[in-house]
Amino acid sequence: MKTLLMNIDSLVTVSADGSLSKTGPSMRDVGELTNAAMLFDERILWIGPSSEAKLHVSAEVEVVDCSGKTVMPGFVDSHTHMVFAGSRSGEFARRLAGASYAEIAAEGGGILTTMRAVREADVESLVDVGDALLTSALQHGTTTAEIKSGYGLDVESELRLLDAIGQLQFGHEARVVGTFLGAHAVPPEYKHDPEAYVNLVINEMLPRVREQGTASFCDVFVDAGFFTEAQGERILNAAREHGLRLKIHADEIALVGASTMAARVGCISADHLEHSTIEEIKALRDAGVVCTLLPGTAYTLRLPYPDARTMIDEGAVVALATDCNPGSCFTENMQTILSLSCINMGMSIEEAIVASTLHGAAALGLANDLGSLEVGKFADVVVYDVPSYKEIVYHFSVNHVWGVWVGGVEVS
Repeated sequence: MKTLLMNIDSLVTVSADGSLSKTGPSMRDVGELTNAAMLFDERILWIGPSSEAKLHVSAEVEVVDCSGKTVMPGFVDSHTHMVFAGSRSGEFARRLAGASYAEIAAEGGGILTTMRAVREADVESLVDVGDALLTSALQHGTTTAEIKSGYGLDVESELRLLDAIGQLQFGHEARVVGTFLGAHAVPPEYKHDPEAYVNLVINEMLPRVREQGTASFCDVFVDAGFFTEAQGERILNAAREHGLRLKIHADEIALVGASTMAARVGCISADHLEHSTIEEIKALRDAGVVCTLLPGTAYTLRLPYPDARTMIDEGAVVALATDCNPGSCFTENMQTILSLSCINMGMSIEEAIVASTLHGAAALGLANDLGSLEVGKFADVVVYDVPSYKEIVYHFSVNHVWGVWVGGVEVS
């Protein structure tokens, strides 16, 4: 069955004319068409003016009137931790009272709090948590989400997390990309010998992860109090040998060489970047590494926001993601992320849309098929009940989604 969206007030294509990204001033061009129409099945078949839409009407086509509506590509949320167990609301309250994220982590809280809950959880309960968050994300316009492991920190628990992520890949209406993050933190049993844990990740976890087949990427948290640049590089190089593409948590807490290492080893994206300077920004740009910014984390932890303005002006590929997780940013709503990006990071609405769609896809190596509305790409389409895309950021803290299609199938 084909679908024809007609009378679209604002069709935001995010077209890059065949390119996989839009950098510098081109990020301000979202390829908007007015009074437009679009025909699709699994993939987009035609885009044009509504005056020509009647040529595509037939008994095999479902016609949807989008008068007063905005149509955009689905959000591609390229950095999440949606599969976990337990709650860290108590730690959130402590941070509001003055405790820092680093202080709580040093006391055995933070990631290790979730680790303890995950080690006691079965796969079914992990799937239930991920399914609920992913469904909510889909209802708010996210059609593709990356989900990381990283809360088990031993072989069997990490594989159990990836098993849950794999079940979501095959059982959920949204698209799911899996990432192995065994090097998220050093577990307490290796507190006095972190090198032994690095060896465990390399020698035992990575072979099992490859055998399991859920993860497409390997990520490492290289920062003060977590993994060193040298440890991260060892893990990433080993992951590449196992056929995984590379990501990194970088420059969130301090500058420890993570971003420049990411450029050196060929990461597809470097994420967070709250403390990146012009040196790191240029290194990432020159190496073609996507700069994935997570303003919800800076908001929740009251950190400095990443310097999005300099990154864009320097020509880096900038993406946006939620970082949805139980500790430092508990939101699955990409519409909120757009608002934070525009208000607190100096991005234009157009730049935020490009960063959350096409560049999110680029951060997952999927921009050939996802992230923009162009003939031949998958029909991952979101209709918003507003006449202009600007309203999505202007009227914030509400859900504007009216309908969602993934691969041409209506799912919400």
